Amino acid sequence: MEALNLIKHHFVHYHNRLHLRRYIYILLVLGVTVPYIGSAQSLPVLNNDKVLSQVERVAYYVYNEYPDSATMLIDKMVVSLPQHPIIPMMRAMNIAWQDQPIRTTSPSFPAHRRQLEQVIALSNKLQEKNPDDLEGLFFEMSAHGLLAEYMAREGSYMKAMSEAKKTYDFITVTMTKTSESPEFYFLAGLYNYFREKYPERHPVYSPFLWFFEPGDKALGLAQLDSAVYQSKIVKAEAHLYTAYIYLRYENDPAKAEFYIKKLLNEYPRNSYVKAKYIESLVLRDDFSTAMPYIKAFLSESRPYYEMCGEVYMGVYFEDVKGSDIQAESYYMKGLETGKKDPTRGEYYKSLAYLGMGRIMERREQLSLAVQYYRKAADVDENDVVTKEARKRLARLD
Repeated sequence: MEALNLIKHHFVHYHNRLHLRRYIYILLVLGVTVPYIGSAQSLPVLNNDKVLSQVERVAYYVYNEYPDSATMLIDKMVVSLPQHPIIPMMRAMNIAWQDQPIRTTSPSFPAHRRQLEQVIALSNKLQEKNPDDLEGLFFEMSAHGLLAEYMAREGSYMKAMSEAKKTYDFITVTMTKTSESPEFYFLAGLYNYFREKYPERHPVYSPFLWFFEPGDKALGLAQLDSAVYQSKIVKAEAHLYTAYIYLRYENDPAKAEFYIKKLLNEYPRNSYVKAKYIESLVLRDDFSTAMPYIKAFLSESRPYYEMCGEVYMGVYFEDVKGSDIQAESYYMKGLETGKKDPTRGEYYKSLAYLGMGRIMERREQLSLAVQYYRKAADVDENDVVTKEARKRLARLD
């Protein structure tokens, strides 16, 4: 508790709640996703080809946005796995992917959380029989990790740390036995990459990470790639996280696009994957490929995706067509649509604010430009927009 209070004091002193959220979030990634892996075990799910094949089929429906079909298959699996945590975990993911990216404010979150709590309860039963039960540990930590992530995103740091603390005792154990199941490549890869990358990108956090085992970025990326090709349960998540790393941390949209296209080929109906595909294409200035997806999002009924389409139309008119009038119209539409979904779409909102700042600057309305740049830097969660916004602010102030 003292360490957390020191961290909070440090960041409040610098008036930077956003970076506190990032710091807590990365601690959760580092601290929750490193599993205890004991000696070789009989694994009724992780090493069962028949069950894994069924899981893949469920995933096809979950990630292709066919929730009813996914539910029917999960119900059939209950017969053979009535007390296994994979059942509520699949139900939890099915709920989440009907409203992605899910937040604690989402209408479906209470049902999602109940399933995660059931995952934890059934995992505990497995561990009561065998404290080193690999599947019990895997699913319990996955559930706690998701809950911790949600709490951190909404700013409930104490609740987040409470969830993280429940799995902290497992951190001290090695990650060298990924041969037990390829599913663990995903967890090991996340740890190895972010343990080194995050303090490299944000050196101020280095003193707080000394008690974590060293990582290896290259190894982490290789392990994530192994999860992409070998895992069954976490395959889609491995694709998404790997793509996200290349988009937001490695600044390699072409590499990110490789993983996104693989995922999109398998789950062509997935709107969230389409949004990430648009992002990778726009970062490479490939608007000709991106435009059909952008236009399709303009008629979306879900505000998150409608906002995505509107903001990228603004980027298109500003960067490609050179029309500030059209760009302003779409940026403002996107920001207005974003009000319908205030807890999501920070990246799109930051793009719109940044674009509006540039437009106001060109019109020599500098006070408005400064306001928009400040909003862009404040909203942006991944430093993609912040760097440009702060550079422009420094020039104007």
